[in-house]
Amino acid sequence: MDAFLKLPETLPLDRTAGAVLRLLGEEDWALKQKLSEVPDIPRWTLYPPRMSETQARRRSQLNRERAAVGSAARYVVEVDEKPLGTAGIAFPERGPEVFYALLPVGRGAGLATEAVRALTQWAVESGHPVVRLHTMEGNHASENVAKRAGYTRAGQDTDDDGTVVTVWVSQ
Repeated sequence: MDAFLKLPETLPLDRTAGAVLRLLGEEDWALKQKLSEVPDIPRWTLYPPRMSETQARRRSQLNRERAAVGSAARYVVEVDEKPLGTAGIAFPERGPEVFYALLPVGRGAGLATEAVRALTQWAVESGHPVVRLHTMEGNHASENVAKRAGYTRAGQDTDDDGTVVTVWVSQ
């Protein structure tokens, strides 16, 4: 786990000019609030619907605290310094897991796939040969991201909140 105490501040997204992952900062609470207002994001992710400013600020603070101790990292997906969503990696006992959520304006350009690839590559280079990704039943867009990022369907599991998910593993 020591390798994860040194989370990178940024990761480039190789296939899109000007695209990077940047560690979530204090000012990024507004992006988290915007994401919670997109109807399909709370449906398919752990984002609660319609967060207040106070809730978004608190969740952003928790994300930064987790990054500080190396237990998880949430990044802002940016193109030319414009925030289009978030992506991240967590380190539960079963091994690293990646996740993402993009605003509608950031979809369709391969950014989620690139974010998954960048986080997976970093985790593998840090000594974790397998990275997981979870999708909820019926989330075909995320299943396609997993496939395009080189993940293979590995069965089903129950997430921490009790949701049955499809587990995908990196190759």
